Amino acid sequence: MTSSGVHVESTATFATVMTESPSGSSAVERSWAFLPHEIVDGGETIVLAIKPSMWRPLFDSMPWLIMAAVLGVTLTALGKPILGLPASLWVQIVLVLGVARLAIGIIRWVPTWYVLTNRRVLCIYGVRAPRVDSRALIGVRNTYLNATAPEKLLGLGTISFVCDEPHQAPLIWMSITHPRDIHEKIRRTIENAIDQHGL
Repeated sequence: MTSSGVHVESTATFATVMTESPSGSSAVERSWAFLPHEIVDGGETIVLAIKPSMWRPLFDSMPWLIMAAVLGVTLTALGKPILGLPASLWVQIVLVLGVARLAIGIIRWVPTWYVLTNRRVLCIYGVRAPRVDSRALIGVRNTYLNATAPEKLLGLGTISFVCDEPHQAPLIWMSITHPRDIHEKIRRTIENAIDQHGL
């Protein structure tokens, strides 16, 4: 094991080691306990394993929350029954729908991981079963760091990975903390992968 990552020769063996000695684990190793162990194969090294910021569910739910708030205020101001139901009940229904959308965002956030290995960049998501979207590092043509206004305010950023294959949509890591440091680490890892392949 090294400070920058962990060499995974056998996922089953590594999972056992992690269970036996979690107190001595690095940040990457601790993250491993929450990742689907089949995402890496023999000889692949996990360099980075992070989650989107906890603000991400709020960002995703913001249109719903704003709409719920506007409708709630409008219904309260009207104060008239609609379809036989009092305005106060409609306000409660609208607000519950807004909060429910936020809850769904949080549920989706829990299994979401962004992983960087010495070979690939991955997005892991999916509530019922983990789904993995990955790109080979040697196929990444460029990376871009940007941020929306709310992300800038909170010191977050979004990284996009543009690949050589025109049919592939960019892979996106959304709302990550320490975006500049993470971006620099990603660029170094991509350069190392390209150097190792002599490209």
